Amino acid sequence: MKRITMPGKAEGDNGKAEAKQKAAERSQEGQRRWRSLQSGLRAIVSEMKRVTWPSREEWVSATVVTIGLVALVALWTAAVSHIVEFLLGLLKAPGA
Repeated sequence: MKRITMPGKAEGDNGKAEAKQKAAERSQEGQRRWRSLQSGLRAIVSEMKRVTWPSREEWVSATVVTIGLVALVALWTAAVSHIVEFLLGLLKAPGA
C-alpha cells in the first residue's frame, strides 16, 4: 500500500524527482568540466604562440653539446670505476 505524502503524489514519485535532479547535476558538472578543458587548451595554445623557438643551428649545437657532455660523464664514470676496481684488487691480492 502506498502512503500519500502530498495530495495527488505517491511516496515513490519523490525518488524519480531526485533521480532527475541528480542527472541534471551530473550533466551540469560534465559541462563545467568540458568548459574547463577548453579553457585550459586555449591557454596552452596561447602560451605556445609566445614561445621563442630556437633556430635549427641553435638546436643542433645544443644537441651536440648535450651528447658530448653525456659521453664525457660516461667516460669519467668508467675511468673512476676501473681505478677503484684496480685499487680494491691490490688490497685483495696480498691477503689471498
